[in-house]
Amino acid sequence: MADKWGNVVAYTLTIESTGGSGITVPGRGFLLNNELTDFSFAPANPAVHDPNLPGPGKRPRSSISPTIVLDRHDRPVLALGSPGGATIITTVLQTLTGVVDRHLPLVEAIAAPRASQRNQATTELEPGLWNSPVRAELEAIGHGFRQNPEIGAATGVQRLPDGRWVAAAEKVRRGGGSAMVVRPAGR
Repeated sequence: MADKWGNVVAYTLTIESTGGSGITVPGRGFLLNNELTDFSFAPANPAVHDPNLPGPGKRPRSSISPTIVLDRHDRPVLALGSPGGATIITTVLQTLTGVVDRHLPLVEAIAAPRASQRNQATTELEPGLWNSPVRAELEAIGHGFRQNPEIGAATGVQRLPDGRWVAAAEKVRRGGGSAMVVRPAGR
């Protein structure tokens, strides 16, 4: 979200599964999540400290990736976030690299097909990447893949060079999203 003063907010709304923990905060009307499943419960290598192990005051890595990009004058130019549990980090990263490195319009970067690798033997691919010739090349050298119908559901706002803001959401994933610029009546 961005306001008329140029303040932006990036957030991650993720409750792991429909209904989250099943607990609603009394008087507040929102569900608590059950993101405990996004912690690692055993280190990948017992000899190396795993910062994603659960503990007091910690959050799983998937819940700390809302992203705000600043220009060289420390003004926000882009804010991104996504639900998606363990796929949040890869969703935000691929959207960010789509805009920053590939110079895609924000809506196209959000709509681009995604992959998700989370320190497992296989990498998840959306259908748009499944038939890629790169996949066959990587399989030939030992990489494994499995198909995932959708990875994440990003939204974002971007400040354009003329100072206007564009808002963007998924076109198809999770039934498509809604993003718009809202102005007070009479403006």
